[in-house]
Amino acid sequence: MKLINSSVEWWQQDNLARHIARVGRICYKAKGKQPDEGLTDEEKEAFIQKRDEDRCKGFWESGHRSMYRHGTMYFFMPNEKGFPNYIWAYLNASPYIDYATKNHKVWISANMQFLLENGDLFTSLKPYVVTEAEFIEKAQKYDCESAFAILRMTFVITTQISTSRELNRKSPNSIAEQSTRYCNLEKRGGVQIARPHWYLNGTRWQRMVYSFVCRVCEWGYNRLLKLGMKPEDARGILPLDTYTVVAYTYTIAEWKEIIDLRYHGTTGKPHPNAHLVAELLRNKILERMRVYLPDFEI
Repeated sequence: MKLINSSVEWWQQDNLARHIARVGRICYKAKGKQPDEGLTDEEKEAFIQKRDEDRCKGFWESGHRSMYRHGTMYFFMPNEKGFPNYIWAYLNASPYIDYATKNHKVWISANMQFLLENGDLFTSLKPYVVTEAEFIEKAQKYDCESAFAILRMTFVITTQISTSRELNRKSPNSIAEQSTRYCNLEKRGGVQIARPHWYLNGTRWQRMVYSFVCRVCEWGYNRLLKLGMKPEDARGILPLDTYTVVAYTYTIAEWKEIIDLRYHGTTGKPHPNAHLVAELLRNKILERMRVYLPDFEI
C-alpha cells in the first residue's frame, strides 16, 4: 500500500481531439498506443493525432459522448446584430453554452458535445470560431472582463474517492473519473491511498490502526482478484480514502461556485480534504487569471 498526496493539475487544451482523448483515457487508466521509436518526429505526431481522432470517434459512436464535454470551442462576433433570434434562444436557455457581451460584441464558449448535438447552431457559429488565445486577446482589447468568466479550464485532481463525491455534486457537470470497475488496481500501480488531511498530525496509534486497516483491505482486494473475482466486485472492500483521478472542465464562473462551496464554505464548513483540494484549485486559477486581471479574486 502506498500513501500519496492529493494534487491538482491544469490540462490546457492545445489540440481538441488529443485533449478529449487524453481526458477519456483517465477512466480506464490508459495511455494509448505509442508510436514506434523508428518513426520521425513528424510521423509520430501524425500517428498520435490519428490515434486520438479514432479514440474520439469511438467515444462518440459508442455513446460515451460526455467525454466531449471536456473539449472547448470559442467564438467571437464583432457585431451581435448579425445573430438570428434562435441563436439568442440557445444562449439564454442552455446551461451548456455561455456568452458575454460588450458594445455589441459577443464572446461565446461551449463544449463539443453540445455543439455537435445542435448542428444548426454549430453551423451558424463556425464563421466566428477563434482560438483561446484570440478569445483572450479580444477580451483584453475591448476590456470585456465578463468574457474571462466564461473561459473553460480542465483540472485533473488526484484525491480520495470520498472527496471526489463531494466535488462531483456540480450540475451540469463535466466529469471523467478513473473507474474502479474497469481498472485492475493491482496491475496498475497497486492500491494507493490519498493521504487524509489529519494523517501527519495524527497520533502514532491513529496512524498505526489506519495503516493496518488499509493494508488489510489491500490484501483482501488483491486476494479476491487472484481467486478469480472481477475488479468491479473486488472493489467493494476498498476504503473510501483509496485514490481516484478525476478530470473536471468548467468555466471560471462555475469554478467560482465550487470554490465558494468547498473553500470559502458559503453553505457550511467544508470537509478538510475537500477544502485542501479547493485551495489547490483556487491557487492555480488565481495564478492564471491574474496574468490578465491583476485584481482578480475567487
